[in-house]
Amino acid sequence: MMRYLFPWCFLSSPSRRRPLPSALLVLSLVLALVAMPPMAVSQPAEPRPTLNTEPAAAVTLPDLRQLPAGPRRKDAFLQVLVPIVEAENSRLAARREWLMALAERDTPWTRAERERVTALCKEYALDCEPGKINALLLKRVAPVPLEMVAVQAVEESGWGTSRLARQNNNLFGMRTSGGRYQSFDSLQDAVRAYLKNLNTHRAYAELRARRAQLSAQGEVPPEALIAMLNDYATRADYQHVLLSLLRTNAERIRRYAGDTPA
Repeated sequence: MMRYLFPWCFLSSPSRRRPLPSALLVLSLVLALVAMPPMAVSQPAEPRPTLNTEPAAAVTLPDLRQLPAGPRRKDAFLQVLVPIVEAENSRLAARREWLMALAERDTPWTRAERERVTALCKEYALDCEPGKINALLLKRVAPVPLEMVAVQAVEESGWGTSRLARQNNNLFGMRTSGGRYQSFDSLQDAVRAYLKNLNTHRAYAELRARRAQLSAQGEVPPEALIAMLNDYATRADYQHVLLSLLRTNAERIRRYAGDTPA
């Protein structure tokens, strides 16, 4: 006798038909889940990029005397110098923007913000009233035009070939209060010290005031600040020499803007 096997759900026994609704319910749920669109998985927010205002590593000059005087030596010098100046100017600009935002804010400062402002006032040789942004501080924490920095370095270091530049990393003929030439561990240190000198020394108060005035108008031409360097050197024609260097090398200087130190 042939036997036929039937699925249990089709048997006529009432006791065997009871599981049918449950099975259909499970099947319906499975089909519904399959048909549902996939749920979006939240991804962690990407960290906000931060402004890198520090050069990647300490930089010193190669011996540029090995290159013939002329375009090759000029390019080699500017290729090293310009990115460092830009990095230091970016550092100053970031500080200035932070101070201005803090000055315009209505909410109270945090303890960390108060401490940072106090440290900046000390660094820039000012006595600041607690809880306020000194107007003189904003005049001192500001960039210096790239072209002006570059032509001063060119004139003071002979396109990076002077003994002071090679042995002391002193690109700007800077001296101590005792009259001795300063020595720096790197070109970054030399550029930072030069910018701080212009931004803090009383001899350049008029230069800073002129820069603030021009900045409020939207642009700070290097020629305007070179005209304020009366006390930087004893040579009577010093500013004329810098302006001549600017006229003949400004385009070459700007060619290296936007690079980063190697």
